[in-house]
Amino acid sequence: MRHDMPYANVLAPGSLRAQRVVGALAGLLVVLSQIGQARPGPMPMGVTFETDTLWRSDGYGDNWCLTWAADDAQITNMCDGNWLSEATSYHNMAYRITGGPEGFRRNRLTGYPRFVMGTKDDNSWFGYGIVSTNGVLYSVISKTPGDRWSGPFRGIKLLRSDDNGATWSRIDREGNRRPLEPDDPERNEVNDAEMFFLEEHGLPHQHKQAYPFSFLDFAQHGRDNRLARDEYLYMYSPEGAHSHQLLLARAPADRLEVRAAWEYFVRREDEGTVWSHDIAERGAVHEFPRTSADGRVFGWYSWLPSVVWNEGLGLYIMVNGGTYGGREMTDSDPDYYDAWMHTETGSLGFWYAANPWGPWRRFFYADDWTVDDPRNRTYQPKLSPKWISADGRQMVLIWSDAMKNEAGRSHTVNYKWNHMKITIRTE
Repeated sequence: MRHDMPYANVLAPGSLRAQRVVGALAGLLVVLSQIGQARPGPMPMGVTFETDTLWRSDGYGDNWCLTWAADDAQITNMCDGNWLSEATSYHNMAYRITGGPEGFRRNRLTGYPRFVMGTKDDNSWFGYGIVSTNGVLYSVISKTPGDRWSGPFRGIKLLRSDDNGATWSRIDREGNRRPLEPDDPERNEVNDAEMFFLEEHGLPHQHKQAYPFSFLDFAQHGRDNRLARDEYLYMYSPEGAHSHQLLLARAPADRLEVRAAWEYFVRREDEGTVWSHDIAERGAVHEFPRTSADGRVFGWYSWLPSVVWNEGLGLYIMVNGGTYGGREMTDSDPDYYDAWMHTETGSLGFWYAANPWGPWRRFFYADDWTVDDPRNRTYQPKLSPKWISADGRQMVLIWSDAMKNEAGRSHTVNYKWNHMKITIRTE
């Protein structure tokens, strides 16, 4: 195990990266660095939703994890959709976004592996975590148990692009690369040699198991990770069988591709934060509500955070939400793991922290969050890592919506990219 001390202010003002001071105390590795102490100034105390800026795209799809790439575009992963109204629909596809929130342009990454819906080799992959660092794009895709949407996910495959998304390779857990053409049959292979995680270290909910890091997202640090506070990439994942428990892993940015280089958050102590290379020793970095105030249980497809370093505020800002399990919303395995999770609209919350590992402090939360219609069925909230005002108080919130149409069919009316500006109120 290793202990990291809370980041200390050891550099001149304005420095982006700190000199790491490493020493051994009582056999523990102690790391001191600048990043992590909240800057003196007002702290977040609430959120104003600027509903007059509400905007919805054409096309359809959901989830919308995104990163800010080296070329100044944002790259997003879309699931179960067809964002450009093409002839083909995808379980997972990546797109480049250019421009501002008032009128951005989007283009499909034509070299990205094609996980096409409704074909003979449809194996149902879904894309979540994506990050740009040192000119390299990484995309993490999750495998369902079957050939359609269902859960819990079995594990993840790691993809890499060195040319701004034009071509992609698969990375195995030893860091070996294999080029993948868009329709390469090997893109669908599921085995220990191909998967970065596969059905490992699961826990039961009641009886049925789910797996950690079977879907994840990265903390975002500005354009191409240029505002990174240290040498690590940070990855968040719900604990599959207990989704309200948030897990955190990290790896040096230049060793993300080597599974053995990953460290897992264990706990916070007075003298620092404890990490382990053994995933079995993982602990929760934060706990979200397990149920609503009136007892409705959040299911497995809940609490995947979107975490963005907000340079203007000098803080990490997290948005997250839960989706209610099944139709009865009970703690039973059938409800918790149900592929349906939109009987009610999802919850929404915002948190801030000085460090990627917290402690996280909440400054807004609603058990049932709607935008412009009580029939909204919101889920998977995200924050743009690019569209942030200089003072940090204005950000752009993105979300998905499974709202039904008049005929009662879900995932129709607003099943697309939804966004609006938000203002973070400070004390």
